Amino acid sequence: MEPQIAFDTHAFVKRLTGAGMPENQAEIIAWGQARRNEHLATQPDLKALELTLKNDLEQVRAELKNDLEKVRAELETVKAELKNDLERVQTELKNDLERVQAELKNDLERVQAELKHELEAHKAANRQALKELELSLKNAQEALKAELKNDIEKVQANLEQVKAELKRDIKEMEHKLTIKLGVFLVIGITVLSVLDKLL
Repeated sequence: MEPQIAFDTHAFVKRLTGAGMPENQAEIIAWGQARRNEHLATQPDLKALELTLKNDLEQVRAELKNDLEKVRAELETVKAELKNDLERVQTELKNDLERVQAELKNDLERVQAELKHELEAHKAANRQALKELELSLKNAQEALKAELKNDIEKVQANLEQVKAELKRDIKEMEHKLTIKLGVFLVIGITVLSVLDKLL
């Protein structure tokens, strides 16, 4: 093992204090640097570590190669088993699908016949209901027209009344605002006069 490089803490502290650092802080930093140098690895240490790592790596590679060959063999076995299972499942699914298709075809034909019968019955009922609804809507429309006409006339009358009231209110407000503005103007002139005398 190579000898450690000597670290001159006294010279290091002098350089730091000479640069303006307080002595107590410089001493703490010098102590830390000296401790750090004690743990620095030497060149032979690094070579020995490299050799150890290479040996370990070769050993791991060999083990991984063996494991990989075992896994490949196991995968081939599993692949063959899966292929057999898949062929069996495909056959079973094909048979089930054909059976379900036949059942669905029969059910669909039966449902279509039932729906056709119900549709004809609904059509007849709907035609009668539609006629009654059209008559009812026509009567309701006429009644609604009459009500709307009366409501419009009432609203127009109320609108005219509101317009007149608004005009009257606006005139009253204008009159009140004119009076208030005059009062404020007189107060302002009085305040300005007092301020002018004070200043």
